[in-house]
Amino acid sequence: MRQSAVSFETEGLTFEGVVAQPDDGSGPWPGVVICHPHPLHGGNMDNNVVIALALGLAQDGFVTLRFNFRGVGGSQGSHTKGESESEEILAALALIKEWPDTNVNIGLAGYSFGTSVILGHSELYSEVKAIALVSPPFRAVEGTALKESQIPVLITTGDRDRLVDSTQLYSELASFLNAPEFKLFDGVDHFWYGQEARLVPEVGRFFSAVSYTHLTLPTKA
Repeated sequence: MRQSAVSFETEGLTFEGVVAQPDDGSGPWPGVVICHPHPLHGGNMDNNVVIALALGLAQDGFVTLRFNFRGVGGSQGSHTKGESESEEILAALALIKEWPDTNVNIGLAGYSFGTSVILGHSELYSEVKAIALVSPPFRAVEGTALKESQIPVLITTGDRDRLVDSTQLYSELASFLNAPEFKLFDGVDHFWYGQEARLVPEVGRFFSAVSYTHLTLPTKA
């Protein structure tokens, strides 16, 4: 696996990120953009869950891009509570789509606040083949347009998460036009400390099934 520091721009702002990918030359591979948790609570692209997903998926044959939202780390701008952060997600997706080692199958993953941004901006859905939501707030799941989409969705959370009610989440699945996959991890709270290794294979399995089973894999010209 190898990693490359990258930067990209949107709305006159520059954002920092890191691309991780296999280094065996067997690509092109599917790509996944990963969105970090709340910056006001220390969330950034070096978060434990984000790092685990980024590196774990890269080891399993994906090109991943993790990045800092506006106002976080070396990314310019100011935090907007999710109102404008979708713009940098769109720019990150554009970068990963143009990366020379990705194919046309691009996924989007978010953790906590990152899922709220994804769920709050339906313009993102047409840009990706699948979405994985890790510990998403119930209110974000309950009130957004993803329910009306046919896009494959994975929702994962822990049974000890005091910030996310897993019972409420599960009951909401029936309201989706295309019912999401739902994975409840026992003994896991909202922060996943020491449990990240259990999450990565599930997310990898989901994106692999979408990329290799449900979709064709033409390479870029």
